[in-house]
Amino acid sequence: MRLFGPKSQKYGAIRVKRAGLSFASQGEANLYEHLLWLERAGKIRAIRCQVSVYLTKAKILYKPDFSFVGVDTGELIYAEFKGFETPEWRIKRRLWMHYGPGRLQVFKGGGAALRLVEEIRGASDEG
Repeated sequence: MRLFGPKSQKYGAIRVKRAGLSFASQGEANLYEHLLWLERAGKIRAIRCQVSVYLTKAKILYKPDFSFVGVDTGELIYAEFKGFETPEWRIKRRLWMHYGPGRLQVFKGGGAALRLVEEIRGASDEG
């Protein structure tokens, strides 16, 4: 039974609210603010949260934190914030490499230290 303080989630993340939206962690909220900044700068558009992507013919559901469209290319890009890697994430990363519908950008860090650490190209993005 929880008596005091905010409810923590799996892996110790604490939900936060920003701009009227609820995020699974501070890092995810920081990534959203970064994407909003890029949108205001005219580099991206159409930010969406928690979009459903089905991987494999078995339709394994994966929900990247965000998707957006690059203004210069019109490309749909997905973004994920990772505080740290879990066994589940390693499986999803491999699935994305083979079945992902496009690029998945993986970010780590927080605040001014937020950084793109990996860009995974899905099978449909290679060519």
